[in-house]
Amino acid sequence: MTDPTATRVAIYDLDRTLLRRPTFTLFLIWAAWHEAPWRLLLLPGLAALGLGHALRLYGRDRFKPAAIRLMLGPRLTPDRAEKLAERFAGWRVPADVPPGASAAVARDRAEGFRLLMATAAPEFYAHAIAEALGFDAVVATRHQRDAAGNWLPALDGGNCYGAEKARRVTEWLDANVPGGARRIRFYSDHVSDAPTFALAHEAWLIGRGKGPAAHAARHGWRTADFETDTAAC
Repeated sequence: MTDPTATRVAIYDLDRTLLRRPTFTLFLIWAAWHEAPWRLLLLPGLAALGLGHALRLYGRDRFKPAAIRLMLGPRLTPDRAEKLAERFAGWRVPADVPPGASAAVARDRAEGFRLLMATAAPEFYAHAIAEALGFDAVVATRHQRDAAGNWLPALDGGNCYGAEKARRVTEWLDANVPGGARRIRFYSDHVSDAPTFALAHEAWLIGRGKGPAAHAARHGWRTADFETDTAAC
């Protein structure tokens, strides 16, 4: 039975959940095009980095900083990062938000849930997307900063993915919902988020077809297709 006094938190993945398209490579290419189109000549290098990651020659912790350095340069000033992030968010939101995601967010907000985005995307643009979507907080991949506050193409801790995402979400919950009962909903398109699904009272695997349904059945998760399920799940 649901505790009516429990603090309610709805947690959403970003890529292919709140937005249809993955944002990382798209952001790098978009930013290069708008800031320094000559960097598009480096796209073969970006593709090579992606291939190496796909072949498991190195993990996301190496791939992402290298890709950022290649397409954005060795540092990103706070002002530059903020302007790029706001313009990128304005371009992607709300055009890339599937109707079911909009309905679920509206439902959760109406039911008194705090909205937390938990994503492996870099924090320097994830916050702008979360703000555009009306979220209360963000857990994203952290990047190191120099003494002047510039973002550097180096991770501060691990990539916010899999078990690391669950650890970061738990850290956020402990800091922001200390003590007392909690009611957690979590939405993600990918089984790599199983550790975060395990934290939720309601776990929603987002997708279509037999694959998501089979995974959900094995783990006791619910399923929704955000392209067609517009009745707020």
